[in-house]
Amino acid sequence: MANKKDPINPESLLQKATQLIQENKFELASKILKEGQASSPKEFLFINLLAQISLRNKKIIDGINLLRKSLEINPDQPLVTFDLGIALYISNKLDEALIYFDKCIKLEPGNIKFYIRKAITLKKLNNVNDLIVCYQKIIDLNPKFIDSYINKADLLYSINNFEESLHCYQQAIKIEPDNATLKLRCGLLLSKLGRIEESISSYNDSIKLEPKNSGAYKNLGFIYRELRQTENACLCLKKSLEITPDYEVFNHLGQLYCLLGNYKEGIMHFDKAIELKPNKAEAYNLKAYEQVSEGEINEAIISFDKALNNDKDSKYVLGDRFHAKASICDWSNFEKDLNLLNHNIKEKKIVAVPLAICNFTDDPAIQRNGAEIYTADKFPFDNKLGPIKKNPKRQKIKIGYFSGDFGDHPVGYLVTELFEMHDKSKFELYAFSFNTKIKSKIRLRIEKSFDEFIDVSKISDKNVALMARQKEVDIAIDLGGYTKNSRPSIFAMRVAPIQINFLGYPGTMGANYIDYNISDKFIIPQELQQYYSEKIIYLPKCYQPNQKKISPSKKIFSRKSEGLPSSGFIFCCFNNSWKIKPKIFELWIKLLSSVNGSVLWFPGFHSLAIKNLKRECVKLGMDESRLIFSSKEDLREDHQAKIRLADIFLDCFPYGAQSTASDFLRVGVPVITLKGISFSNRVASSLLANLNLPELIVTTEVDYQNLAIKLAKNPKYLNEIKTKLILNVKASSIYNIEEYTKNIESSYNIAYERYHNNLIPENIEVI
Repeated sequence: MANKKDPINPESLLQKATQLIQENKFELASKILKEGQASSPKEFLFINLLAQISLRNKKIIDGINLLRKSLEINPDQPLVTFDLGIALYISNKLDEALIYFDKCIKLEPGNIKFYIRKAITLKKLNNVNDLIVCYQKIIDLNPKFIDSYINKADLLYSINNFEESLHCYQQAIKIEPDNATLKLRCGLLLSKLGRIEESISSYNDSIKLEPKNSGAYKNLGFIYRELRQTENACLCLKKSLEITPDYEVFNHLGQLYCLLGNYKEGIMHFDKAIELKPNKAEAYNLKAYEQVSEGEINEAIISFDKALNNDKDSKYVLGDRFHAKASICDWSNFEKDLNLLNHNIKEKKIVAVPLAICNFTDDPAIQRNGAEIYTADKFPFDNKLGPIKKNPKRQKIKIGYFSGDFGDHPVGYLVTELFEMHDKSKFELYAFSFNTKIKSKIRLRIEKSFDEFIDVSKISDKNVALMARQKEVDIAIDLGGYTKNSRPSIFAMRVAPIQINFLGYPGTMGANYIDYNISDKFIIPQELQQYYSEKIIYLPKCYQPNQKKISPSKKIFSRKSEGLPSSGFIFCCFNNSWKIKPKIFELWIKLLSSVNGSVLWFPGFHSLAIKNLKRECVKLGMDESRLIFSSKEDLREDHQAKIRLADIFLDCFPYGAQSTASDFLRVGVPVITLKGISFSNRVASSLLANLNLPELIVTTEVDYQNLAIKLAKNPKYLNEIKTKLILNVKASSIYNIEEYTKNIESSYNIAYERYHNNLIPENIEVI
């Protein structure tokens, strides 16, 4: 009789297999487990161990199949369910892995590691909302588990929920009060929430805990810069760099030094940024801007080129490079550059600031498009202060004038008497000056004109906006627009219920928060209104205010003193050099050819502009000695006396003369202008139309040339025009600031009445 085989003991086999697995003897362990499974097919523990061996041998699919089989036998296995979830996660079957982690949680709702694995999976799926809930569950299970607070805070930050993110970081700080990184993150969030003082305090706490804290110093520097506390900003950024060289910090510090007028130090910091990251465009851009300010135009163009080589789509560089070349009359590749600029603007690319666009095109559609692109990128509507309060209607309307040009500047000259003439019984005047006090007679007169003159040069944009709101300004006048010393972000926060673009920037702002643009029907006729984002306030005559009279000069100017020939006709153009374009210059040279002994007189230009204009002159077959370059006068009255030496003024195209045109007309020098269709082109046309001199306005280059030749060769006709001009200047209201002030005050009254009658802005015509 045969011996009966001993029955297999499952427990013994499991113990033996477990031991072999611990010794990494997987083959022997598998053999034993398969033997046990064969004899006890419902014993899921054999299957679990076989699954572990498969997973350890990276046979993930086999492991998954075995774990599924085990759970079919006994679904109530939280750890096996957990292992299956992990295996599915490794196989990138994330949605299915989540199902099994949820099953684990259902089986053992208090097991924190199940939530942690679920969180890891949700993070990979980028399921932010469920992940936030999951981290909160982990926090509920273990309120001392700091990583969950930090992870949840990071997520909330990523979806711009700054309040809750800050709360989570603050909870984490309660667990680790000496954690400098957490203090740093709180500082960043407090800053974003506008709680600036608390943010500064948090950064300083972070520095106390970790003195070599470059990030905290860096962020403090950025805050102080925004607050316009330049010295504090420089100090913090320098300390940051002492700890860690940083590309962004070098750039910011360079900009701050340039703001302080220390351009060499600023450029040196841009160079250090370039050393760190020579393949990035930004530092080259910033360096180029400051080289332009220093008059190093050729060097700036090289820097712009390097920026474009690193990033052909670098913001604004194409336009700024083109404008820099224009400032020195470098017209190499002019048409190619112009076509590229116009094409990119039509394609909605960020390639040029609005003022540069106005300089290169007379197309108001392109100008509006460029302004809207710029506004959306740099100065979009900012609702951080909330909707503006509607104050009760009052007898005296509060007017706020905002400018960086309250002083010896063309804008300052134009508005001084307007401020003085305002009816103080009907208007309460506030000046918000973006530039620090510069001693001058004009500045002093302007300051005395206001009920309150406020230097906000060292006050943040947000606080300036708050200040204007607190003073309950009814109408805010932006005298800068998109020019050098302006601060559009203040208006983006809405400082007053009525906001107006006026005088400093001859074009549309392309901003939905600027309600009106002050102009006249010569500049913006009805058919051109579509190219302005603002509604138009039409003054009855010329939109430009002018001083009634200018003090006589104490200097005596003569042809000899200015290097002009003792005889011969004097054409002149005293516009900025960047307004001169190749076509108009070629036309001027033709005039010199047509009028024997004539010269073309310019003001003091950059030496490179003079060199380039002379070279272009020779290229066009004309002796360069026919170009005369004068020096600039510091005093306005001296400038007015000097320009009387000219016979006629030749306007530029497409960007024409503004205050310069009114200066020449005032002293009796005829201005010939080629009328286009943009604001920046039509100011001289408006002045001439109001002086009843339409014969000096032409619409073609041929007519421009013929008119200039006629005036130069026909002394009788020139004398008639000059006599008419002088008489009309005396009779015209262009230089009647009293009448002008009443008209502009009427426009303010109409806009104010519309607002209080709950009417939206609409075109206003002052009669």
